[in-house]
Amino acid sequence: MKISVLAPFSKYKDGIPRATEELISKLCEADDVESVSVIAAKKEKDFVSPSLLRNKKVSLFVVRSFLVPWTLLRTIKLYKTSDVLILFGFPCYTFDPSSLLFFFQLLVKFGILPTAKWVQMLYDFVFYTCPEDQDVALKETTLYKVWKKYFVYIPVRYVAISESTKKEAMRYWGPGTAEITVIHLGSFVTPKSPRTHFGSKKILTVSDISPRKNQLRLIQAFELVHRANPSSNAELTIVGYLRKDIPEFESTLHDIRRRNKGINIKLAGYLADSEVLSLYEEADVFVYPSLYEGFGLPVLEAMACGCPVIASNVSSLPEVVGEAGLLVDPYDVKALAQAMLTVLEADELKREMSRKGIAQAQKFSWEKAGAGLLAVCREVAEGGEPT
Repeated sequence: MKISVLAPFSKYKDGIPRATEELISKLCEADDVESVSVIAAKKEKDFVSPSLLRNKKVSLFVVRSFLVPWTLLRTIKLYKTSDVLILFGFPCYTFDPSSLLFFFQLLVKFGILPTAKWVQMLYDFVFYTCPEDQDVALKETTLYKVWKKYFVYIPVRYVAISESTKKEAMRYWGPGTAEITVIHLGSFVTPKSPRTHFGSKKILTVSDISPRKNQLRLIQAFELVHRANPSSNAELTIVGYLRKDIPEFESTLHDIRRRNKGINIKLAGYLADSEVLSLYEEADVFVYPSLYEGFGLPVLEAMACGCPVIASNVSSLPEVVGEAGLLVDPYDVKALAQAMLTVLEADELKREMSRKGIAQAQKFSWEKAGAGLLAVCREVAEGGEPT
């Protein structure tokens, strides 16, 4: 089986690029996968992991400009000689009407190129649910509308990373349930032994700072935690870069620090994986109050490290957390504060949550994800019906 992929690669590999490389690696382990041709933009080629490119089954086609005709011809050739084409990026990013790949898309739509090869990954529908969270939401939302109106039935199969994302795909785009396969992602952290020792009083959250990630309410809740016991030395560490200026977050943080002498809120910025791993292993509780998630990899990683987890009770997060953590209304600042106080003050509860978190994290793996995607590819290549 020959597979071609269009995939996003970036210098700082967050969830999607890292998941993409992991899934490609797992596909290459299958005996019946002959080759995987990766199509990447010039600006992204230097950030494809060398370990992936060392795989003999993987070849890299660097697209210097989608406006060059030979690029379109090469893409068409790869498409025609492949059994499956997987789009790991969002449709609005992968196919912009200003590029010749949009013309390629039209060739498939109108049957000039075969249609029964296309698999589209679905991560989330944030442009519909949280448009205020995006810097260029209008353009992306417009492209999503174009995709829905003219191209939504081009992919023969969709792969959603959560049941929540699948439901939203059916809600916003309309594909039937049989056309969407749910494949949960794995953890980049191997599940460890449950933790037995706590007491750092450290609260951790890991995500870029944006309205959707809800750090605003998190710091407001932490102020209540601090006021409930100012001498507890509780500390909140926020790991992640500031996606864009958020005046309300910055002004609120300033006011909280001004009226609470000694309150300990740290903005750590972007950290290396090893540094984040150390924080997972040290924190007494990991808090993820996001208003919307397609999956929630940081939550899974925290559980894999045995760190007790408090997360939102919305979108995909209940799927990931299961019964291993505390789920709260992300809009309820007092409930969020009470959950943090409950966990911080009860060591036996923390030990129980650590045990449950490890067990829950073990249910997710890249081996399972890769096997699921491989099964979809085989069905598409054989022209069979979804199972």
